[in-house]
Amino acid sequence: MNFFDHILKAKNRRLLIGGHRGHQSQTRENTIANFAELSGSGVDYIEIDIQLSKDEQAVIYHDKELSEKTSLNGRVRDYTVTEMKEVFELCTLDETICWCKANRMCTLLEIKSKDYNERERTVLGGKIADSIRSFSFADQCMLLSIDYEILKIIKEAVPEIHLALIVPSIPDDPVRMMKEMKASVYLSYLDDLNKTAVEQLQRNGFVVDGSVVNTEKDLQKALGLGVDMIESDYPEMIMKIYQSIPIGDE
Repeated sequence: MNFFDHILKAKNRRLLIGGHRGHQSQTRENTIANFAELSGSGVDYIEIDIQLSKDEQAVIYHDKELSEKTSLNGRVRDYTVTEMKEVFELCTLDETICWCKANRMCTLLEIKSKDYNERERTVLGGKIADSIRSFSFADQCMLLSIDYEILKIIKEAVPEIHLALIVPSIPDDPVRMMKEMKASVYLSYLDDLNKTAVEQLQRNGFVVDGSVVNTEKDLQKALGLGVDMIESDYPEMIMKIYQSIPIGDE
């Protein structure tokens, strides 16, 4: 299964819908148990979040502060994997890739920007590259970040990997930026996109991702912009709404 080929095959035919952090449910987000709930659902891919732990392991977690959703205080980088696993369900990147590989789940790997210094960035980039190579996972995933320097580190180590850039606002020349980064996917919040930029990027061979889409109104906006893919906290619900829309209304 080649994730990027899957995207290109759907381009101009249908919207691809991915699960944001897996999806919202009673099961903790960004965990294998959560991802497993989407198996067989028809969701095209999942998006997961990667951070660096105190013992320099790549782990799957979204929030900057652990106190937001756990009984621990501080950041992921303040605790070892063992310390965190003793308190809450935490998956390492290796564990997650192993599951995704076995279950043929395409995966958008977001490297969270947590103000890493140069050494931390190099360590995390190396860990991610090692995991992708160890599991021969490059064709089943893409890398996503607002931290372009860490993307460069991994791209140099795994040249065949496809990059997706998080772009918080439309740059003066988005096409030039994408070419300079050797990126394939341009991702931005829907409110930070316009149809002109979407069409310009697509004419130049790039894929546009507009997120996060959690309501029918958001979906209609994404369709109006003409984006190629979206992520949602409720991918199964958004997928059903999308499938109910007459083709001529897209």
